[in-house]
Amino acid sequence: MRARVPALLAVVALLSAPVAASALTIDDFVVDQLVAIPIGPPMAQSDANSEAMALGVREIFLERAAGFGSASADSSLTEAGVFSFSTGPGVVAGAALTYGGFGTVDVTDGGDSLFFELSVRSDLDAIVTVNFLSSGAISSADFAVAGMGTGVGDSFQFLNVLLSDLVGTADLENIDAISVFVSGPASLDLQIGVLRTVNTPVPEPGTLALLGLGMIGLAHSSRRRA
Repeated sequence: MRARVPALLAVVALLSAPVAASALTIDDFVVDQLVAIPIGPPMAQSDANSEAMALGVREIFLERAAGFGSASADSSLTEAGVFSFSTGPGVVAGAALTYGGFGTVDVTDGGDSLFFELSVRSDLDAIVTVNFLSSGAISSADFAVAGMGTGVGDSFQFLNVLLSDLVGTADLENIDAISVFVSGPASLDLQIGVLRTVNTPVPEPGTLALLGLGMIGLAHSSRRRA
């Protein structure tokens, strides 16, 4: 019976290892880029910037809708390998990431069971909307991001959806543009770590912890009965 405990712990360790196999990395935010709106009158104001990257050209568009404080969005500057979006007190703003100029790409990687996945963390509840475009047709998904209270420094949440569950009519085997919109309340701090399609999503850390505790408990129970 003692042999079961190491075996079960080995299974837990195996299940705790990342299992996502990347089929297409849309952005891992290693290319530096910054847009910013300074403190100013309470009126709509915007800023935009484009940078060449592995998947065509990425544009960051930032718009302040209300408030007179500052807002910013950057890739890899606030934190290496992370897209960061921040609004000042009382400032309502949104950010859009768009990717184009890469011709066309098959985001399904030849299969219809792939997932779209993003890693994200936020201090407040927010919405991230992802659109895949093909010759003007759009398929999209909304991701509800749970605010965890602090934002920077917290663990990333991994959110995903089956590509076949996207709502719309875009030809996912011939995508010519991708857009990601971030929206939320005033005083929002949100970070995105990666945008990609995957064969198997990364398990949530909480799920893995519960699974590990359950397996260890089972091993202990079996040992006591023996």
